[in-house]
Amino acid sequence: MKIPGAVTGILALAVATTALAACGSSDSKVSVDKLQQAADKAHAAPTAPCPVGFDVDAALKKAGLSGTATPDPGSNDPDAHPVDAVSATDAKDGSPFQSFGGAMITCTYKLSTGGYLEATVTGVRHGKAVALMAPMLSRDGEIASHDLEKVVTQKYDAGKAVLMPGDGLAAVVARKASGGDVALEVTTETGGDPDAKKPIIGEQLRKLSEELGKQIKV
Repeated sequence: MKIPGAVTGILALAVATTALAACGSSDSKVSVDKLQQAADKAHAAPTAPCPVGFDVDAALKKAGLSGTATPDPGSNDPDAHPVDAVSATDAKDGSPFQSFGGAMITCTYKLSTGGYLEATVTGVRHGKAVALMAPMLSRDGEIASHDLEKVVTQKYDAGKAVLMPGDGLAAVVARKASGGDVALEVTTETGGDPDAKKPIIGEQLRKLSEELGKQIKV
């Protein structure tokens, strides 16, 4: 499950700042309230379909990529599910969601061309979603520590996918939101082979992420 770690240092700074608002885009707003409600339902029934409206097959096609995608736990762990969710509803003392509020939903898909795709929607009531996501982005995108501050503090135009520094192993799409701030992270995994390359990276990942960002409905 993509539960973020503790938020300290530069991440705490981003919680307090108000200068990072996403701008642009005429897309309808994503409700943080409804996202949290969807996360609570998904947590109770993790085998149910992804609750945020993704049609990965359609997004792949629009991004010019071949293949299809099927919901999958992405792991042989018996406790793994195609949908993972966490929210402030039952947040423990000292957890990130106790500070930020809101929720996070990760939907995992097996790609017919090999590997897995993970799409994580994060909504927070306080601060910026990307600040809460920073530990995940650092791991998934293999981002150098000196680049992480820029990731957290840069401005994200709503609806426009931004590749993470380095080899473009992860991408972020900010969405206009009601009741807080919402962002999507998209990354792909090899399926356990440490020597294999991630199946979708760089500009292909950016295009795919932007298409998935348009689909979010909560």
